[in-house]
Amino acid sequence: MFGRRWNPVTDIPDLTGRVAIVTGANIGLGYQTALQLANHGATVYLTTRSEAKALDTIKRLEEANPSLTDSGRLRWLELDLTLVHNAKAAAEEFLKKEARLDILVNNAGQMAADFEVTAEGLSHIMASDHVSPFAFTTALLPLLEKTARLPDADVRVVTISSIQHSYAPTSTKFVTPADFRDMCGPEESVNSSILQQTARYGQAKLANILFARELQRRWDAAGIPGISISLHPGVVHTAGAERVARSFGAGILWPLVTLFIMTPPQGAITQLFAATSPDVRQNVEKYKGQYLVPYGSVATPSAMARREGLAEELWNLSEKVVQEILEKGKID
Repeated sequence: MFGRRWNPVTDIPDLTGRVAIVTGANIGLGYQTALQLANHGATVYLTTRSEAKALDTIKRLEEANPSLTDSGRLRWLELDLTLVHNAKAAAEEFLKKEARLDILVNNAGQMAADFEVTAEGLSHIMASDHVSPFAFTTALLPLLEKTARLPDADVRVVTISSIQHSYAPTSTKFVTPADFRDMCGPEESVNSSILQQTARYGQAKLANILFARELQRRWDAAGIPGISISLHPGVVHTAGAERVARSFGAGILWPLVTLFIMTPPQGAITQLFAATSPDVRQNVEKYKGQYLVPYGSVATPSAMARREGLAEELWNLSEKVVQEILEKGKID
């Protein structure tokens, strides 16, 4: 059930006393990740947009493992990644609640979809998949770094990307705020063709890998022993994947496709490996800052993901855009 090399049920170490956040924890890979972290003793904050979704998720988790009932280790954190303001507010709310943060799994995100611009002036997919997660994570960095310096700490930030990062156009750049809005050219030329949807999704997933690399570079430079990893979880049977397949006209083939792709428990293996496996800490030089594929193998991402200076360029623009949005309400 859990793949050939690593089994979350038996191989995740005791996480008692550890605190984790899993974004998008109500369904799919996020739900499976939260379940296994909680099953192994962690206090897990489940981020969802609504309390109703969170309560339903907690109920399902408790039904899956009755020992979690009334344990106090399943907690809700409201998070809406469509807006940077909401992401920053969620991080600030968490900082009021906890004195440590050991594991952050940036799991939530939008899949390929029609072009939209948020109220803050960003492409909807770039806001949900990169800029808001960036704002959320960087607001939590002081606590992550404080935790990383504690005895026996093992701090990890895991960012879910996709093999589709390789579809990002070679013209992709991160120079001006407009690059987070007009991702495929001037707005009037942007449409919702399969090609454009794939390109936009590829750019957002490319940003995930670049972000994880740059976070690791900065931690290494500062002497902070945290581990940042990005990954492709595999092709997984999730509601989001089915929705995209149907939007591309492949709905009639979906029942057949599901016979050859991963289940959510299988799809969650790689991010659970990245977040918890002792092998990652024991072989830190092998794994830190890397891009993983199922089931925990280090892989080489696209040439764009390895382009010199692009990760730092992305980080600098992300900082600028987040600051501008928080100060002015939106980008110009």
